[in-house]
Amino acid sequence: MILAVVLLLALISPCMADEGQIIQADRDALAEAKASGISSKILAAKEQLSDDLNNEAERRRQDAEGIIIPLTPDGQGHLLAEVMINNTIPASMVVDTGSPVVMLSSVFVQRLGIDPSSFKLGYVEVLNGKYKAAAISLDRVQLGEAQAQNVDGVVLLQESKGIRDGLLGLSFLSRFHFTLDQAGQKLILRKLEN
Repeated sequence: MILAVVLLLALISPCMADEGQIIQADRDALAEAKASGISSKILAAKEQLSDDLNNEAERRRQDAEGIIIPLTPDGQGHLLAEVMINNTIPASMVVDTGSPVVMLSSVFVQRLGIDPSSFKLGYVEVLNGKYKAAAISLDRVQLGEAQAQNVDGVVLLQESKGIRDGLLGLSFLSRFHFTLDQAGQKLILRKLEN
């Protein structure tokens, strides 16, 4: 019974179960298996504990090194990242550490199926002008293995030169310790400590 719980806990994402709880459940399952004296249970419990300890060590190593996102130059001095918006549509977005929020083009938002007319309207200024815009909240923004939920965004209601799908701004980036390596054409994201 406990072994089944351990296997279930191993499948739960880290945001739903603390890694320490998973390891403790593994240790409890191993103690119960040893008490039963059944060698197949003991072996299975040892393997599960070993796997979970290795997974935890790998997650810690990745957290320390960060998630490395390769970027592509657009030929105009910008670096592009492939971003998944709301688990549905990939976007090629300019990484813009000067933009306070994620900005999306109206053409891209139409592909998402979002109607920005029902959102708060206003204006935003970007390097190439002032544009009519709508404030939105994105359910999920994912960049490689890095993801954030309920990300503030803006839809540019007028077309802007140089902004194809959008700008990846600080409403996403500030959820991480980030380093933009322009020479190496990569973005490094590290989890913020709680």
